[in-house]
Amino acid sequence: MGAGVTFQSDSIGDKSVIRPAAMIMPLTAVTLFVSAFLLFSVQPFFAKMVLPRLGGTPAVWSVAMVFFQTVLLVGYGYAHVLSRYLSLRTAVIVHVVVLMIALVALPIAIPESWQRPPADGEALWLIGLFTVSVGLPFFAVSANGPLLQAWFARTGHVHAKDPYFLYGASNIGSFASLILYIILIEPLFDLEHQSRLWTGGFVVLGLLIATCGFFASRLALGAAAQTQPVELGELVEATNIEEVTWLTRATWVAYAFLPSALLVAVTAHVSTDIAAAPFLWIVPLALFLLTFVIVFQKKPVLSATKVERILPYVLIAVIYFTFYPLFLPISISLPLHFGAFFLIAMHSHGLMAAMRPAASRLTEFYFAMSIGGVLGGLFAGLLA
Repeated sequence: MGAGVTFQSDSIGDKSVIRPAAMIMPLTAVTLFVSAFLLFSVQPFFAKMVLPRLGGTPAVWSVAMVFFQTVLLVGYGYAHVLSRYLSLRTAVIVHVVVLMIALVALPIAIPESWQRPPADGEALWLIGLFTVSVGLPFFAVSANGPLLQAWFARTGHVHAKDPYFLYGASNIGSFASLILYIILIEPLFDLEHQSRLWTGGFVVLGLLIATCGFFASRLALGAAAQTQPVELGELVEATNIEEVTWLTRATWVAYAFLPSALLVAVTAHVSTDIAAAPFLWIVPLALFLLTFVIVFQKKPVLSATKVERILPYVLIAVIYFTFYPLFLPISISLPLHFGAFFLIAMHSHGLMAAMRPAASRLTEFYFAMSIGGVLGGLFAGLLA
């Protein structure tokens, strides 16, 4: 990549070369994994922290999902602004400063002034509690997904023109955090220790992001020295969608809306009709994230054609048992509802992934996707 992007590290009897070009992809993937792990582990952890004050109501999880989706939208908008209007080096500096400021709000805990909810307006009280307790750290972490991919897209790496596969690494981290929370973190650590662990992970993440940003900046400078320097918004690559119109953006929003609304709906249904257990709340979210892992692979293991063949039969079964209720054991009813939700989310997210734009519009794509997620959550969690 040139002298500006190659670091020499000479050892005794061995002339080894450490190349940021070779390190940037695994480093970005690891950073995205850690970021997503923190992003989604805080959701069940903080919801569990709030539950004792509200009697374990399922509304807590519904409001929590709406809140986190909204903050995720703000984080994605922030990432879009940084990537669109700032140089890579300036964006790295700004984001590292934001992460340092977010440390002030750690460790995560419920403030003394927010111990008991009011008699009326519980949903607004919950949103306020989430905002003051976890809003700033969650915002800082939420921007990392699109931001790190946008940085990678500027490096000149051989895979930089189509960095969406890195979204799979991000969602693997999200999926792993939920599974590990169920089987490891929740049984072994109380809430205070979970908060400390999350704080330690946040510090590690900040160091990883600073390192990733430094390497990406050096690589971007080297790429600019060999070619004409351009801003991310001016890049032109071969892509599935060559021209982004308002109809395209509306379609992204629509494809994100449906799975998000169903995520809240199926969670509320299971929590209300079966049990208000955090384990049952986490399963739909884990399935939701798993669809992103699959559809953003270069060669998805579950193709859209296979989903389209299976989905009608599953939907017919769900509709039949909804309008002609028969007694079904939990061992059948739960997999049926979760399976239908998973397939619908797979289909919608698969269609959305097939319409992903060039890397130059990556942050815009994720921002539109987040808008659909928020609208879906608001529709099912608050309006419906």
